[in-house]
Amino acid sequence: MRRHPLSDAAREYRSAMWLLAAVAVVAYAAGYAGVRGAVPRLVGLVGLGVGVATTVLAFFFGLRAHRRALTDQEISSDRTMIVLLAAQLGNKDDETLASISRRGGPAADAAALILKGRRERRDSPRRS
Repeated sequence: MRRHPLSDAAREYRSAMWLLAAVAVVAYAAGYAGVRGAVPRLVGLVGLGVGVATTVLAFFFGLRAHRRALTDQEISSDRTMIVLLAAQLGNKDDETLASISRRGGPAADAAALILKGRRERRDSPRRS
């Protein structure tokens, strides 16, 4: 399956997720050092607390990135479908396209785009 490129918003969420995951690793290392006695116990407890908090935040940002990527993929697929439908409906007459555009859905969007393009071509002055 081909992967769609991430949008800027999804890429920002993914970057924040990995940054928070790196902070969580450092915080867990401080927590482990506190348990082993290499640093004061309080530093270890704070490290564990920060590690848990950043892990939860990293999960949240990862979930947001995933949702945004799915939304972007759906929008891209919808646009592709409208273009394909417009190519199929391009040879229909205006009355048929008008009835299709009243029904709703992606076919209606494609039919409305074709009708709009035909109207603009009819109304615009021709260049010689």
